[in-house]
Amino acid sequence: MRILRTGQLNKHKDERTEKDEYIMRLITIDELRDVVALEKYVYDQLPNKQVLYMDSYEEMFDDMKQGAKVIGVFNKARDLIAYRYIGFPGMARKNLGNDINIPEQELIKVAHLETTVVHPEYRGNSLQSLTLQQAMPMVKDFGYSHLLCTVSPQNIYSLYNIIKNGLRIKALKRKYGTDDNGRDGVWRFILHRNLEPAPVRKTNQLLSIPLVDLEHQKKIIDEGFIGLWLSKETRLLNYVRFEDNMAY
Repeated sequence: MRILRTGQLNKHKDERTEKDEYIMRLITIDELRDVVALEKYVYDQLPNKQVLYMDSYEEMFDDMKQGAKVIGVFNKARDLIAYRYIGFPGMARKNLGNDINIPEQELIKVAHLETTVVHPEYRGNSLQSLTLQQAMPMVKDFGYSHLLCTVSPQNIYSLYNIIKNGLRIKALKRKYGTDDNGRDGVWRFILHRNLEPAPVRKTNQLLSIPLVDLEHQKKIIDEGFIGLWLSKETRLLNYVRFEDNMAY
């Protein structure tokens, strides 16, 4: 068993905070039911269920058989308290590279940041960022160079953490619907980071837009703007347009 990281964190329970220890490592497929159980527990606690797309056991099992990875965080008692699910969609239609016009020859290099879940008692320990910081070099070592994910516009903390770690908003679409057009889906930002070194790009326009103004954001994203930074205090998203027109 390869340990990715160890350390201390804070556990919040019954208005008390106590120290706990954690181990971060890859989850085995035999532990997948613990992953799904934690996902369901967290989902049941959410006041707004739209912020989390529920992955089924069958979906994750099949995905892990195809090479998907799950980074797990375990407390001192060896209970699973957080996880990050990483998928490799290949040339499948669900590849998010299709949503941001990544060239076809690059789609095979796409890795998806799927669901990230943290037990409520362990929030505030930056576990989303810590697992992402382990995921990025891992997927690059596997030969992938494009990291993509979806985040609900209503999930400001996940959005902030993803942007803080270098992913940028490249699209705003309805996702996870039942029809081909996704009209009955939920709004999701699609974020991307190219893990390969990139040349410096010159900007020609900057805009700040309230996070809640999805209509304005969709309009400017479709015009070529990229979401660069989010202020948690003002809830403003800062967008930039580069002089070149490169999508990725």
